[in-house]
Amino acid sequence: MAARTCPCGHTRGHPEVQQEPEYTLWGWICLSMFGVTPSPERIVFRCIRCKRSLGSSRDPALLHKKRMPDAPSRGGTGSSGSAETAPESQRQQ
Repeated sequence: MAARTCPCGHTRGHPEVQQEPEYTLWGWICLSMFGVTPSPERIVFRCIRCKRSLGSSRDPALLHKKRMPDAPSRGGTGSSGSAETAPESQRQQ
């Protein structure tokens, strides 16, 4: 079976095709009221230019990856620490 393409010519693996998680009603309630990130029901692949859907996936590995994004490193040399202190040092100058 050939890969689906949008009118722009993009396929699922193209950088301009994003993965949009879709949640159930209970998932939206958990997300909005409790701040808990639920597992999405499915992932929809959508072109950001023409907004055309290129299909969806219910692959458990992909759904888990969307639920649990990569955690930032906890080392002392992380970029998040230096980014927070940069504005303070600029204010002092």
